[in-house]
Amino acid sequence: MVTLSELQAQVAASYDRLDAPAWPNPHPGPTLPGDEEYSRVTDPERYRIVYLRAHVWADRLSAVPGVTVEPLAPAPLDDDGRLGRFDRGVRITSARPGTLPLLLLERDAPLVTPADSAAGATIPVLHISVAEPTVAVEMLPLCGCDACDSGSDDLLRAIDEAVGHVIGGPFVTLRGSGWHATWYPDGGHSGGEGRGPDHDTVLDQCRRLARGEDVRLPRGTRAFVGRPWFS
Repeated sequence: MVTLSELQAQVAASYDRLDAPAWPNPHPGPTLPGDEEYSRVTDPERYRIVYLRAHVWADRLSAVPGVTVEPLAPAPLDDDGRLGRFDRGVRITSARPGTLPLLLLERDAPLVTPADSAAGATIPVLHISVAEPTVAVEMLPLCGCDACDSGSDDLLRAIDEAVGHVIGGPFVTLRGSGWHATWYPDGGHSGGEGRGPDHDTVLDQCRRLARGEDVRLPRGTRAFVGRPWFS
């Protein structure tokens, strides 16, 4: 059985053969972005690298015994319609008991500046979810404007880490009314628009869920607990 580290190395090697766009961090060290960069998106098409990296992950995972990759029809990305629908995607599942399905979803998002919107310009955005499209793990690029650009390596690293957290396991994510929390062995985060549970408390609950304990969660909370895909 392949290990996660071996799979990550295979993904990196396969991706390198694509000769995909690459660019350095335009704001290294203490360099701050200029005001004009916040309303500018230089060459949005280069962000297609997030789709390419996702395709490589799907391809390498499809070669793992017990893993299945299935195409998905477009569907909503969130419950309130803020993000709209994804355009293409795959659902990747492992036959190992207790694992969470991994969803790699592509959205050709409209650019928000007036000139770009009028021209119908879009920017590639990758959504990484578990179980269902609305249970988001990561969205890349988060913004896409020149001011928020930190280089292609950061984007690829973020994709690899998000996928690795889900399939490497254990992985726990909670969804409550106006709040969310996600935990994995080397980190975690919580947040939301409403008043949610205390950060330390909710991450401790995630740890206990990962250990298989019976945990009393706030009313209405949805818990998604995933075991490792590999030994």
